Amino acid sequence: MLNDLFSFNGTLSRTRYVLIALVGVLVKHVVDLAVSGLLFHRHFSPLNYLIPLGVPTPITQMESSDLRFVATLAAISIPFAWVGLAITVKRFRTIGWPRWTVLLFFAPIANVVSFAIAALWPESAPVQDTRAPRWLSRIVPVDRFGAALISIAATAVVGLVFVALGTRALSTYGWGLFAAIPFIQGGIASILVGTHHRKSIGECLTVAILSVAVTCLGLLAVALEGAICIAMAAPLAIAFAMLGAAFGYTLQNRESFPGAVALFVCVTAAPVIMGAEAVVPREVPTYRVESSVIINASPNVVWRNVVSFPDLPAPTEPIFLLGVAYPERARIVGTGVGAVRYCEFSTGDFVEPITAWNPGHLLAFSVRKSAPPMRELSPYPGLDTAHLHNYMVSKHGQFVLVALPGGRTRLTGTTWYQHHLWPASYWRIYSDAIIHSIHLRVLNHIKTLSEKENALN
Repeated sequence: MLNDLFSFNGTLSRTRYVLIALVGVLVKHVVDLAVSGLLFHRHFSPLNYLIPLGVPTPITQMESSDLRFVATLAAISIPFAWVGLAITVKRFRTIGWPRWTVLLFFAPIANVVSFAIAALWPESAPVQDTRAPRWLSRIVPVDRFGAALISIAATAVVGLVFVALGTRALSTYGWGLFAAIPFIQGGIASILVGTHHRKSIGECLTVAILSVAVTCLGLLAVALEGAICIAMAAPLAIAFAMLGAAFGYTLQNRESFPGAVALFVCVTAAPVIMGAEAVVPREVPTYRVESSVIINASPNVVWRNVVSFPDLPAPTEPIFLLGVAYPERARIVGTGVGAVRYCEFSTGDFVEPITAWNPGHLLAFSVRKSAPPMRELSPYPGLDTAHLHNYMVSKHGQFVLVALPGGRTRLTGTTWYQHHLWPASYWRIYSDAIIHSIHLRVLNHIKTLSEKENALN
């Protein structure tokens, strides 16, 4: 392994070349993120590899802090550059390229293109399978590990491109994004891995799941999505990837290998579905979440803390610590119907005009403005994705107070909301749980305030 990493002598197989390069890029990016954020308190993105300071700046015009930042990153790059050059020299020697082509390693963009070509370049005359097209046989390695690696890498790139298309260009979060993309990833990965030899269903499922996993890491690395959203979508994506793998396994075991038309249909299915979802309006259901607590205080005492309440303590619930928006305080301007209640969350304010005012019994309100449902958990600060805006919207809510024997009160909070994510029933599992957690945070705070006030009286 040390010889593969640091020596310029010998040759290097396709599998080791790709594996060392991908691991090296991932490790270096993580190190650069950590150094930039922890030591220099600077935002860092892949663009900084082309423009270190974010904007073109001559070295003679750099401030001392900029020079230290650039010099530190350059020093960190030395061992990675050595390894990159070493594996490039060995790989180009293996496939018979002229020595001067190693200079491509130092050329931006050209180095990425040359890497991809060198990774796909056949090391020897491919073993022709009677079922697979010749062009595919030349791209996919004969050995099992190499075939799996190419299958995973190719379908993960397809997944990243399609996710970017769906979220950034079409702003659609539906069946195309969460079902069609992982399904075609699993299907194509299964077909590719069986190019030379039919694979078992277990191998097909494995490459499909790993393809989705690599796509998830890629989404986080290129700042397309945050970690929490990726984690919530992962079970659904993996399920559809496994269905796709089973579909690909079925095609793989036909007498005739799936042709270019079948692959073309697989690749175009997801963009077509996402495009249709973007232009065809759908009826958005309204959901209702209700939560209750029993408070050892009278309704009149509880009412005062329902209308407005001081700062809540810092959250301890994991769901809020991971970035989901949580309430911090509430205040009201005016009294009665027409007053406006402001519920201040960690991500902004909910503006709630009062629609029903029955002291000691009912406080109801509509929602004129909602705050974003979360802050993305990401290596990149301030990550702003489309689904943070108007994809999960509170419509109206209410507090109902019911007097119980012994001077107690049942306080029930209810929220009616909509979300624009499909499959709707899947995403409702998360959204209901989030809103229920928000309810309990507020209700328990009101309970603490009311019981303390009751004890003083």
